[in-house]
Amino acid sequence: MKILVIVSQTQDTEAKIKVSAAGNSIDTEGMKWIMNPYDEFAVEEAIQTKEKHGGEVVVVSMGPARVVETIRQALAMGADSALHILDEGSPDMDSFAMGKIIAGEIRKLGGFDIVFTGMKIIDEESGQVGVQIAEELGIPHVSLVSKVIEINPSANKAVCQKEIDGGHMVVEVPLPCLITCPDAMNEPRYASLPGIMKAKKKPLTEVKVSDTNLDGLARVKTVEIKVPQIERKLRIIKGQDGPMVKGAEVEKSAEELIKLLREEAKVI
Repeated sequence: MKILVIVSQTQDTEAKIKVSAAGNSIDTEGMKWIMNPYDEFAVEEAIQTKEKHGGEVVVVSMGPARVVETIRQALAMGADSALHILDEGSPDMDSFAMGKIIAGEIRKLGGFDIVFTGMKIIDEESGQVGVQIAEELGIPHVSLVSKVIEINPSANKAVCQKEIDGGHMVVEVPLPCLITCPDAMNEPRYASLPGIMKAKKKPLTEVKVSDTNLDGLARVKTVEIKVPQIERKLRIIKGQDGPMVKGAEVEKSAEELIKLLREEAKVI
């Protein structure tokens, strides 16, 4: 089997987000970067699939040069080779453009049986890239899969379980297909020291976004980013004898509370 796994790099979950001087992007100076947490589950599922059925796992990732560190992490976990789509700052790269570009490069790879990716990227959390890739490739996708019940290459099918309100749903799709992975799917393995050493020698191919003839497809343009200013106000409604509201004061105090919620807090 040829198994693809799409990974991305995001800011550390504990990073303090600051707006750049230009006001339309995030200041990345000195920021720590990690593999998108949901993509770790996708990598683990891809490796487990290879262990059960044989074949190879190919990592596909798009981003600047620093993304290679995340790609090497996936290779150290057990993937076999990687494709890095180098993007050194295409303006306003949205989910639509990213999906189209990644799908275009996957199409060139050809011959794949299944694609795994995280259910969303934690920076914008749109959850659209994986779905967009599947649509561009013309293959079925199953989102938020909690368990892969069966992958049967000879029968050309995958059977997956996904959680729904009050239970779960079993979905069967033909191969090739794309599966998005939530955090309850498995337990990602740690990269071993031998795995880290081997990852340095595994094949990593690079293509540039500018060479794909698909640059400039973004439909979303970021004009300005603002950090919300939180203003906290405290108003205490007291009774005649102190903080406790009693007896006939209750109705009057309730009216005052409703007025404050309507006119000042504007929540009703």
